[in-house]
Amino acid sequence: MTTTYRLDDAQALLPEARRRIADAAAMLADLRRLKEQARSGHAPASAVEEIKVLERGVQAVLDWFDERGIQVKGIEPALLDFPAQAVRDGRTVDVLLCWRDDEDAIAFYHPPEAGYRGREPVAMLDQV
Repeated sequence: MTTTYRLDDAQALLPEARRRIADAAAMLADLRRLKEQARSGHAPASAVEEIKVLERGVQAVLDWFDERGIQVKGIEPALLDFPAQAVRDGRTVDVLLCWRDDEDAIAFYHPPEAGYRGREPVAMLDQV
């Protein structure tokens, strides 16, 4: 069964989603730093274990999104899609409510087959 969101529900979940995706971005930055140190031979003795912990942390964040049916399209920059059903021009259609990390709220959507470039304002929908 696929999770679908109403716009209000996705907006309510957005603060938690923002925090978690920011955590993943910070962990990825730490991972890059540690791996670069390891390549250059300047890694601390604990680097291998720290890398494993960070990788598990990133996976746990991704699992949180997956469990809720939220599609992570990017971490840096953050790009999330919330599956939804909407009414447009009197027809029920599947859409993805689309949020990018430089946006305050979910204000755009796109058809699943259109992708990010097909984004339009949520206000164009009759109901979501």
